[in-house]
Amino acid sequence: MKKVAYRRAVPTDKPVIERLFEELLRTVGDDETDGFEDGYLDKFFEGHDLIYVADSDGETIGFVSVELYPDYVYIDDIAVTERFRGMGIGTKLIGLAERYAVERDVPSAVLHVTRTNISARYFYQRLGYTVTDDEESRFRMAKRIRKE
Repeated sequence: MKKVAYRRAVPTDKPVIERLFEELLRTVGDDETDGFEDGYLDKFFEGHDLIYVADSDGETIGFVSVELYPDYVYIDDIAVTERFRGMGIGTKLIGLAERYAVERDVPSAVLHVTRTNISARYFYQRLGYTVTDDEESRFRMAKRIRKE
């Protein structure tokens, strides 16, 4: 496997993050959207919300976006380009989001997964996430990061 480096995203990463998000949408069969709304990614560069990216040989191959709330971090989106899936990159990106929660003294991480994306749901379950709410087309999943 090629060496993968992880870092906090910067605004110039927006085009590749958008491309990866569109690839994610195609993977889960969501053709109804063209990607993020204009300006959506800006919030990740203006405060406590952030994006981590994974790079290999100068190419950004994955990302996770993380929103900070008082009682949890919300893992908004995670994507790894198809040819790099199954190599532990998504696990590492989730780990970075969880570490961010610990650093901010936040007790848990929360995410949503589309009901039909069974492989993603199993991936999150392997990482310790459990379904906490059924929201029709998707499940809310959570993981306790630290004990209170």
